[in-house]
Amino acid sequence: MDNEISRVGETVLSIIGGVSGLIFGIIFIAMAFATFGYNVDYYYNYIEPDYWLLIFGVISLSGGVIGVVSGSIFKYHTKIASILAIIASVLCLAGGIVVFGVVGFVLLLVAGILGFVRK
Repeated sequence: MDNEISRVGETVLSIIGGVSGLIFGIIFIAMAFATFGYNVDYYYNYIEPDYWLLIFGVISLSGGVIGVVSGSIFKYHTKIASILAIIASVLCLAGGIVVFGVVGFVLLLVAGILGFVRK
């Protein structure tokens, strides 16, 4: 019982990184849905809705969900949670259009690497 390693650091990092991915995913999806209502500008030219924001929002949202799930299973399945955290970090970086996804990327990547390194 004393030989168990506490996985609180990995859990907290994964959950915070996942929540940041969720927040940016929701923001991008909201921005995409905001452009769907305005299809005409002042001069009555057609403005195409921004589907790229929707795609990036869904990618970042999925990375956030995977990050939160990996944080919740770190205590019981360390290797699987580490792999999920690294996958979620890549999704958060890709979905966050690099600038916004850096926070989730760094936190989830550190949690994934710590899960593999600590024994």
